[in-house]
Amino acid sequence: MDTVSISTLPNPATGIPLTTNISGLLTKGGVNLLNLVFILAGLFFFVNLILAGWDFMLSSGDAKKVAAASVRITNGFIGIIMTLTAFVVVRIITTMLGLGTIV
Repeated sequence: MDTVSISTLPNPATGIPLTTNISGLLTKGGVNLLNLVFILAGLFFFVNLILAGWDFMLSSGDAKKVAAASVRITNGFIGIIMTLTAFVVVRIITTMLGLGTIV
């Protein structure tokens, strides 16, 4: 009787092979979930910056609207910096754990 490793059996619903390791769980169907999350976060903050700029242009010199737009722009830049920092930290940790090929 032949034995088959569970990691080579396909999932009946998707046809994607079942995985038993962390790197396999983080990559589904050829899409790297960590990279996807960071890309979506970057797009969110980019759209936020565009909307903040739009609010700034439409403020018509109103001090409260200018201040609110400035705070939104500052928060957008802080968000981008935090996202990039998180991306670098995740890359370092996955490399240290030997999972560097998943990111």
